[in-house]
Amino acid sequence: MTKKTTYWMTDGQGNVALIEGADARDQWKPLGWAETDPPGPGAQVWVRHEENGGRARLPFAALELWRPKGWMECDPPPAVDPFHAADPADVVNPVQVSEPASPAAIKREKQDG
Repeated sequence: MTKKTTYWMTDGQGNVALIEGADARDQWKPLGWAETDPPGPGAQVWVRHEENGGRARLPFAALELWRPKGWMECDPPPAVDPFHAADPADVVNPVQVSEPASPAAIKREKQDG
């Protein structure tokens, strides 16, 4: 089995990720990610823990300290698009709108309280 090619990609805001395979690379391009050179020490690189799958961003220079603890470079978390989600928050938990209180009710409430 041949190993997939890896690509360093940036979101243009100082964050970089190591993308594995041309198909994955091509999926990130329309989301604003672009191929880049290997990151410098101050770049924030996406990492994933090999045991629990947790993700984080670390300065690239600190990655060598975290590798022995199970953290490796990875792709960014999946993009979230609230406008096209299967269950957008405003449908799952609709906002309840009530009629505004009349000035007389507010005055009565202040006198009672």
